[in-house]
Amino acid sequence: MRIQLCPLAGVVTATCVDCGEGRYTPPIMDSQRPKPGQVLLGHLAITFPVILAVPVMVYWGLYQFGPGLWPYYVTGGLALAWQWYSVALPRWERLLAENGAQADTISDIARRNGFVWPGTGAIGSFALHTTAATVCGIFFGPWLFSRWFVWILPLFGGSGASRADYWLQHLELVSILPALVLGVVIARYFEKFAAWAWVVPTIILAYKLLTFAGATASVLVSADSWSRFSYYFVIQQHMPIFSQKFGLSGDPVRVAEQIDVTVPFYSGIAYSVGALSTKYKAIERVVASLRREREPDLPAGVE
Repeated sequence: MRIQLCPLAGVVTATCVDCGEGRYTPPIMDSQRPKPGQVLLGHLAITFPVILAVPVMVYWGLYQFGPGLWPYYVTGGLALAWQWYSVALPRWERLLAENGAQADTISDIARRNGFVWPGTGAIGSFALHTTAATVCGIFFGPWLFSRWFVWILPLFGGSGASRADYWLQHLELVSILPALVLGVVIARYFEKFAAWAWVVPTIILAYKLLTFAGATASVLVSADSWSRFSYYFVIQQHMPIFSQKFGLSGDPVRVAEQIDVTVPFYSGIAYSVGALSTKYKAIERVVASLRREREPDLPAGVE
């Protein structure tokens, strides 16, 4: 076999030679230069879906739920894009390896062709936990609470009280407990930035408090501090309804603000506390201390 060093490409090439029993031509591939079709496939499978995830999620959220939760549509899109990126990039790299690319050059190929984006892990993790806490507070928590009316109350001949009123009357509890448990569970698998789920809801709440103007406030005189906090934290006890006889009862705008602003704040704080308890193994420490307290003290000299 005759082997030559190509001075231009800097790689070893081989020519067909007669090996006695047959002719053999070794495969030749420039691992530093993937085929144009592979690069195009990478952009179609990675770049375009990741870029489209955020506007598609925002459009869907605005269509389904309105503009009140739009920051969480953005974080939801970022979380979805990160999940797609985390799955699609390794599969594209595996495709390169199956086509003969060297393992030590695949990462360089991905970087040179724009498939490696610094900071995606941090942004994606932060967006994932922020979205999970908000979805738990606004959707999952109320759904769990509604199961009380469907599964438990019928067993005891429960009353026909309004589910919406019950939810508002127990809004803090319904927002905090499920998010606390969810933060404990998810932080076991995605620990990075799990304790930062409170940041976006707190920023939104702070902005709302700073720009709040009560319905009776003058244009030149801002609302007092108590009216600002009470508007968001003194929860309405009854869901606004409209009837032809009595008209509109309650304040639907205030209830909507409490659901869109206060509930994510409660659930974000609870989710972060749950994540911190997982990080510092608080539950395991409490359980271990309780077990130590229950162990009887043996007399001296008794084993």
